[in-house]
Amino acid sequence: MKPMDKIIIIIGAVIIVLAAVGIALWKPSPPKNLPKFEQKEYAVTWIKKTATISPDNTNYYAYDKIFGKDEPYVGNVSIPVYNLKSVRFVLTWEDDHITGLLFKRGKDTLTFEITAPDGSVKSEETKGNGTIEFIFDNINGVPPVDIVKANSTSEALEEVKYYYGDNWKDQPFQIKVSVDVGEKIFRPLKRLMDKGNNFSLSIEYTYYEPQIEEISETPPPESSAMNIMEEMSLSDRLYPLFAYAGFH
Repeated sequence: MKPMDKIIIIIGAVIIVLAAVGIALWKPSPPKNLPKFEQKEYAVTWIKKTATISPDNTNYYAYDKIFGKDEPYVGNVSIPVYNLKSVRFVLTWEDDHITGLLFKRGKDTLTFEITAPDGSVKSEETKGNGTIEFIFDNINGVPPVDIVKANSTSEALEEVKYYYGDNWKDQPFQIKVSVDVGEKIFRPLKRLMDKGNNFSLSIEYTYYEPQIEEISETPPPESSAMNIMEEMSLSDRLYPLFAYAGFH
């Protein structure tokens, strides 16, 4: 090989080495902070909550008159929430006019009746005293959503509302309590004293309420060719060039 050819090869090799070093040491400039328009993801968890409510008539007394028309207790209650799961009515009472030491006489009979918004009726009676419980369950199921996309928590809550169940919301339950006085008419004084009976009533309802939580983004692991180059030592990067036969 002529001396001039060797010089040209050496100069070319130097240029290649310098170019390789530049490529090896070069790092791309970080991207500018561009605005993101992708919506966030929010996890939706449905929590069961319980509350109490009173009917429109809280005068808990039912009259059984000797003369004229009887006056049963009548009331209405409407549950003002979406996603209503169940409503529970509990009535307790005790006859306030029972005579006799050994053998109790004149026990009243109380009848408790609830008519649901769909027209279904639950009714039960007890004599002398008792506790009656009615439960209307599975009115609405758990709303069928567990993830929504939105720009903020408040917007996510608005999105969730599209899945709310409104069955029986703000629709009245009709409540009726009647008393049949047990004191016989042939004992008029005692019968006149027993006008009916009072009772207590509690109403409890359960509903589903959403809890919203933003899902944090986990960036995928980087595995680009540039990252592989950065992990290599400088000698490893330049080895293929110096392994060329012309350098030996």
